[in-house]
Amino acid sequence: MEFRTKTLTLFAAALATLATAPIANAAVVNATSYAMANGNGQASGGSFNYWDLSYTGSGNAAADNSALSGGLGDLTDGVIATDNWFNVENASGTGPYVGWLIDPSIDFFFSAVTAWTSITFHVDDSNGSGGVSPPLSIIVNGTPYAVSDPASATPFAVSLNLTGLISNVLNIQILRSNQWVFVSEVTFEGTPAAVPVPAAGLMLLGALGGLAALRRRNRMAA
Repeated sequence: MEFRTKTLTLFAAALATLATAPIANAAVVNATSYAMANGNGQASGGSFNYWDLSYTGSGNAAADNSALSGGLGDLTDGVIATDNWFNVENASGTGPYVGWLIDPSIDFFFSAVTAWTSITFHVDDSNGSGGVSPPLSIIVNGTPYAVSDPASATPFAVSLNLTGLISNVLNIQILRSNQWVFVSEVTFEGTPAAVPVPAAGLMLLGALGGLAALRRRNRMAA
């Protein structure tokens, strides 16, 4: 009788622990690094230099299309441009945008496998002034998303729904609709892909084992 009471008590406690375990909500997820070709600039015919000059990894952050890897920079520094490129960029390359004359491919790396909720790109939209327009589309881990170009000529945010995508790397391909594409910031939201509750899990396994033993005892006594 005492064994049966202890087993049932353990089982109830395990279920209660699992029921009250915290469930992670979608939150901002920070990249640990990203890799891409640097932006273009005057060497490519631009009015200014649109480099990722604050990039912390390897590669030449002051050279057009230099291969950058292992660091972070303008795309994740928390600075979101609120004005068009011709008002905030300069020859020194210290402006908030990274601008490309190519369709850039960017790999964002994260410390853990994540169930993604969304990704947001902050892009310039000068209605074609200087050959700068929003992307035509953005491809995330092989899935294309069309980008709608609003009528206004101001920077805006492109938010993509990534529900169902689970990974620790996001491969981004930005397809241009014009000569240039400018991005000032990229942000991410998601939750850990798995939320382990080891103590409750071990407790539940112990309780299930106890119930199995209790059933064997009852059969033998019958």
